[in-house]
Amino acid sequence: MEIKCHFCFETIPLEIYVEEGEKQDFIVDCEVCCHPLHIIAEWNDEEEVFNIEVDAG
Repeated sequence: MEIKCHFCFETIPLEIYVEEGEKQDFIVDCEVCCHPLHIIAEWNDEEEVFNIEVDAG
């Protein structure tokens, strides 16, 4: 999956695994500009995908 950085607007890869929980909340650094990004991921059983929210970390 890919997300867009709120600072530099570049698209970066993001790996999330169901084994780590159906609701996840963590910080990752943008691979391009190094700014922190706050990720909230919640598993959607009906669609079998994560719903992702990205905020400035």
